[in-house]
Amino acid sequence: MIQPITLLGAGLCLGMLVLRYRIQKSQPKDRPRRRPQRLKTAKLLLAAVVAWMALRFSLQHMIENIDGVAAHEPSAMERIVNYLKENL
Repeated sequence: MIQPITLLGAGLCLGMLVLRYRIQKSQPKDRPRRRPQRLKTAKLLLAAVVAWMALRFSLQHMIENIDGVAAHEPSAMERIVNYLKENL
């Protein structure tokens, strides 16, 4: 189940992306393109998603430990995120 604060944060991020897209779309086309900036933005967004998922999985396991729920085998997504978290 997704928490309302998560949906609010995701909606806010999506809204900001749409706003930036509309502002960029309305600017004149004769200015030079900035591909390196897009690449930096993509890397930043990827790092933010990995950090968000790592925090989510960590908190989920901490809550399970506090509640006394038996530890479960990490899913494939959890293993991927943990690998990226340790190696980036």
